Amino acid sequence: MAVSRTISGASGARATRDGRAKFHRIVFIVASALCVASEGAKAVMARRGRTTEVTMTDAFGARGTTEDDSRAVDGAGGVGRPRVDATRADARMGADGGGAAADGRAARDSATSTTKTVRVRECGSPAIDGYAKVNLTCMAESATAREWDGSKEARARLEARVEPHASYDGIAVRWGINHTVKTAEECAERCREHEIRPNGRGAEVLPCNVFVYCPLNVDADRCFEADAHEHFPGDCWLKFSETPENVEVNQRGANDAPGFVRDGKTFAQRHPNAPNLTHWTSGVLLPPDVENTPGTLGPRAQW
Repeated sequence: MAVSRTISGASGARATRDGRAKFHRIVFIVASALCVASEGAKAVMARRGRTTEVTMTDAFGARGTTEDDSRAVDGAGGVGRPRVDATRADARMGADGGGAAADGRAARDSATSTTKTVRVRECGSPAIDGYAKVNLTCMAESATAREWDGSKEARARLEARVEPHASYDGIAVRWGINHTVKTAEECAERCREHEIRPNGRGAEVLPCNVFVYCPLNVDADRCFEADAHEHFPGDCWLKFSETPENVEVNQRGANDAPGFVRDGKTFAQRHPNAPNLTHWTSGVLLPPDVENTPGTLGPRAQW
């Protein structure tokens, strides 16, 4: 009330100025407090809502995939939907994760830090227990499958990221047995051209974003894989991965990374007939603005 009353004379003017100054200071203090509280709330909301980010500072490591018997999988079977973090420290492939890619196209300068968002595998790793627990219903409902744009225009924009001497994992949407091509590039195009069948059975409802090719010039009459099948030159496997940008690897390079060791035995000790370098050439199809990581070793690396 003292601030609002009328005061005459010089002392009244001074009192009025003093009152206004006090009023302005009070307003400033209250406004500052509200600003601090607002910024604090924003920070909390940002922490709660932000997307998981991974800083990629490691040099390019190992990657791979092979054949999975998706035809023997019950599309409605499986166990729950375990969430497996695709970026766990014990699963990530860094400089010691299996050697650099032969073509070097996905190599990273270890001095350069690139921030990238990596999704989790909502349905877990398909190769767990020899694919006995694959849940194709979960796969079909995953974010990657839901967001797939099957139009020819969208598929034409996808880039093929190819890695020699690597075998990538995934759910087979088209078996390589009796599905042959002459080059890895042709295999990539088969993957691009693959169309889902919305009313199909099993893996027929899944798109192709991973391809695995047995080269014609392989230094043997077949491509080695630690499974029950025989794989011949020209075989082109088309697969689906929940995280093609962070694909699971079955074999890569000489398979001599620490992650290939099981019970104290190296991959070569467990498989004396394995080649010095992985026979297969593998790749993924990704939009141009999506950067692929070195990937993670899948369960088959321990077979």
